[in-house]
Amino acid sequence: MNKYKILIFDLDDTLIDNLENVRYAYTKMVESIGIEYSEDGFKKWYEVDKKFWKDWQDGLVEVPTHLKNETGKKSEEFLNWVRAQRVLIYFNNRVSLDKAIELNNLFMNSLTEVVIAIDGAYDILKYLKEKYYIVIATNGPSIATRDKLSKIKCFDYVDEILSADMFGYMKPRREYFEAIQNLLKNYNNEEYLIIGDSLKSDVGFGMNCKFDSCWFNKNNEDLTEPYKPTMVIEKLKELKKIL
Repeated sequence: MNKYKILIFDLDDTLIDNLENVRYAYTKMVESIGIEYSEDGFKKWYEVDKKFWKDWQDGLVEVPTHLKNETGKKSEEFLNWVRAQRVLIYFNNRVSLDKAIELNNLFMNSLTEVVIAIDGAYDILKYLKEKYYIVIATNGPSIATRDKLSKIKCFDYVDEILSADMFGYMKPRREYFEAIQNLLKNYNNEEYLIIGDSLKSDVGFGMNCKFDSCWFNKNNEDLTEPYKPTMVIEKLKELKKIL
């Protein structure tokens, strides 16, 4: 019997095929203002989105003074401002902040319309739910997370759904884990295991917070320093042998 009691799963690109999900939502967003989908446009959006959240994670995004001092759960004004920045960057500030908020809301709502599960996601969550407390911890928006899990029929196999916008911090920040610990009392660090595809956000999260990690290396990527996952899998079904 292993030592784990709580399994923390990442969502996008761990349980959900995020690329196709984002492609669909992007298409809906640009077509709403009369722009036809193009592969180059989508690649630009995907890179802008990825870079923005990386910069946000690294503390490189300057927040307006009147929003800067918010702590804990963020206000709707704060969340709208943050999420709209990707839209403003993508359109080179050719749309207003209000329009960027509107387009971002359309994008996020569309994320839940077409949701494709990673192979084995349903089976492994159903299997593990009998033995462990299952937590979803994502840096993505909370507005989409529950609907995504429902669309892949996994909602009933999850005990807790947590997102960065609930706490104001993103993985791999220690504050995110401290917020989890505040919700889930009386568990020791050695009883947690995080499972995710990102070396920085998931494996780095475990390392920063001193609990074990399982790197879901579905694309057969090279392991890079300084990341040291406790274990590595290439298919979700491999978790049955480990857990």
